[in-house]
Amino acid sequence: MRRNRYRLCNQTVTVYHREGAGSITRTVLHRAFLDFQKNLNVARTGAKESNGFLLVVPGPTVPVAVGDKVMLGEGPECADDAAWRELVPSKVPNLVVVGHVDPKWYRGELVHTEAGG
Repeated sequence: MRRNRYRLCNQTVTVYHREGAGSITRTVLHRAFLDFQKNLNVARTGAKESNGFLLVVPGPTVPVAVGDKVMLGEGPECADDAAWRELVPSKVPNLVVVGHVDPKWYRGELVHTEAGG
């Protein structure tokens, strides 16, 4: 994989992963791209705006899972379940919750991971 193919992946993000009660892992990724998006959903009852995001992380590993929380920049430690409950997008700016993960393969190699919500 050539590094310059991911020149837009120049942001730092923090991924919070919860395995179970009291088991929270904080990982800082220095090579990522996080884009916040506004979506317009139109139905018969009217239009509704929603927020979404796209996270791209190059590399041969999948660094995020559904349910993980991702923050733009280097986020604080999340030491316990109480801190996890406070780590929500309505309270923390630039924080999102992963709704889907899509690893991308090229010629048999995992080249990057896309996540969104």
